[in-house]
Amino acid sequence: MKFTLPHSTLLLLTICAPALAGKTPSPIEPIMVTLPPGSFIMGTTDNKNSQPVHTVTLPEFSLGKYEVTVREYRRFVEATGFVAPQECYHQLDSWFIGSTPGSWDNNSLTDNEFQPAICVSWAGAKAYVDWLARTTGKPYRLPTEAEWEYAAKGAVQTRFYFGNDPKHPSVCQYENTADLSGENALQRTTSSTYVNFVDGFADCVDHATYASVVGMYQPNPYGLHDMLSNVAELMGDCFEDDYQNARSDGKALSSEQCDRRAVRGSSWHWNIWPVTRRGSQPENFAGAAEGFRVALDGPAPKSSKTTQHFKKQLAFAQQQEQSRRDQQFAYPMPVTGLTLSQSHGNTVLSWDPSPEKDIAGYRIYRNQSAGSMFALMADNVIDTRFIDANASPNVYEYTVVAVRRNLQSNYSNVVKTPGTVFSIPGRIEAEYAHAITGANSARTSDIDGRFNLTGGNGIAEDAQLKYQVNVSQSGHYRLSYRVAGPRDGKGFSVILDEKPLGEHAVKGTGGFHQWQTQQGPRIFLSAGQHTLTLHSHDSHWKLNWLALDSE
Repeated sequence: MKFTLPHSTLLLLTICAPALAGKTPSPIEPIMVTLPPGSFIMGTTDNKNSQPVHTVTLPEFSLGKYEVTVREYRRFVEATGFVAPQECYHQLDSWFIGSTPGSWDNNSLTDNEFQPAICVSWAGAKAYVDWLARTTGKPYRLPTEAEWEYAAKGAVQTRFYFGNDPKHPSVCQYENTADLSGENALQRTTSSTYVNFVDGFADCVDHATYASVVGMYQPNPYGLHDMLSNVAELMGDCFEDDYQNARSDGKALSSEQCDRRAVRGSSWHWNIWPVTRRGSQPENFAGAAEGFRVALDGPAPKSSKTTQHFKKQLAFAQQQEQSRRDQQFAYPMPVTGLTLSQSHGNTVLSWDPSPEKDIAGYRIYRNQSAGSMFALMADNVIDTRFIDANASPNVYEYTVVAVRRNLQSNYSNVVKTPGTVFSIPGRIEAEYAHAITGANSARTSDIDGRFNLTGGNGIAEDAQLKYQVNVSQSGHYRLSYRVAGPRDGKGFSVILDEKPLGEHAVKGTGGFHQWQTQQGPRIFLSAGQHTLTLHSHDSHWKLNWLALDSE
């Protein structure tokens, strides 16, 4: 009787055969593309760290057609015993909580040998290219910033090789960017969103929730895939704050003491960034949004037998992945006509019924305060009317999506509550502001106050928090405020309507989770309704509440 091993078993034996035989695995040399020599204008006047704008002239060089995959990186680890990072910023919510257990071959976002190798760190990428060069006798290395920018521009005159708009619906044909499929996954797994976070997402579907199998999107004019997204790419350069020391020949900047390494390009977790945008990270940082590709001086070498075999395996993986994507259900159409009214203390939402007959229902999203990220408030809503009886006095925004087969549409138009006028004397929760710039709300780390205003480094310098207040009678009032922060700061100004009333310092409390009530000098308030504005003069502080008490 003839017995045939299943495909998955054959694949496992293919991977493990060299180790089982006691042989050192030979490297999979990357599939390379030759780039022509040329000159280009590097940098932009839009960002200080991309200046001065300068001309770079590059000789012929080669660049990996794809980002280095898990399969290729596995060969390196098997051959060298390299100890890779075992913690990584790879959970979808770990951008907020820090690194968690996970590695290049065992993390929650990688499920295919032909996805880019992530969670490797710059040191791990450098060790890989050094091993590749040493084993093959060819000087493989990490690309330089200049080489990457030249290759990413693709010798076109538009902002990107596919056009000028990084959020155009057609972008999903070219790059694995933040899109509707990623937004669906983000809401399902972490109850968070790309809306009001960094730069949003493109209104299209690329069917890749995280990093994609390489080469699934159209190449740029040089024949390179995934240059602008999928994963951000680690460079060979030591990162400097600007281009004052940049070389006109495009060689990497090096330093004996390098605090940070250059990173270029965007990823599946972000929208596509300008080609000139620069990033950096420490050599030992490991993240799920970063990977790398390989560079080489001169023309692309002839493919080895191992590389040709890998190319066939990759083509099969791409075919399988495309088949999976072709079988995905279509996303619903967005909800239209969302309106908001208030009755007897309740917020009433109404919207147009979906014209699609197979819609299962609707989901209601609300943020903690206007301008912050949307979180799921209600699911399995059948009617086209919803009453929110649990709204607080702050300004909320609402949006609605249609749902089919657990896939949700893009968001409807956004509607907003008018907010509350607060009585003075009295206490006002920080997140109850009518308008907020330079801060967003988050859960407070203790029981006194549900939320606080904060940001990446606390409330930002020049942030503005506006409150509508009604002062019962003219007189002097003492302002107190509950804050947290790691250091003394310049604090904020208090402005009534457009009249400055004084400045209030914020003293360090010992950290962002150590809260303290502080007081400023007294201020005079005239009776009547006013706009009370707090104008921040420094970062690294949080605000839980403020109170104005009469003296």
